[in-house]
Amino acid sequence: MPLIDTHPEATTSRAWWRNLSAWGGLLAVCGGFFHTMVAALERYEVWAQIVDEGFFNTVTLDPSADRLAVAEAYWFSPGSFGVPLLLLGALVTGLTRRGVRVPGWVGCGVAAWAVLLGLLGTFDSGSISLLSIGVLLAVGGWNARRAPADRTHPT
Repeated sequence: MPLIDTHPEATTSRAWWRNLSAWGGLLAVCGGFFHTMVAALERYEVWAQIVDEGFFNTVTLDPSADRLAVAEAYWFSPGSFGVPLLLLGALVTGLTRRGVRVPGWVGCGVAAWAVLLGLLGTFDSGSISLLSIGVLLAVGGWNARRAPADRTHPT
């Protein structure tokens, strides 16, 4: 008989959203999706050009002046941090739905990243949203760690 319960009980469909980490995860999913889709839609003409030219090997790390729009379209949509943010949010949401605690350091890292982006650029709506995601993840992780155990473990 193992000493550590490796299979946490899944939460009910009505209780998982009470965790602040779940809200941070949902905000990350929405933010990542929104950023990626809006950036791609704003550069629709460039993406049409990419498809016309052939999809493979159209983006370089050192673009010439005439290929700068293609590189910009790539780095603002699929090459941006919108996709990893969406995946992080999906992971956090899935973990909280299963009753697994998201570590508080994940939120601290996201918040530190948001502060760095805000200090290097400006504290716009994107960096404020990222900071909010980080704070929600950190507080949710710490609250879940400090919550009393409501499961009894056989000894």
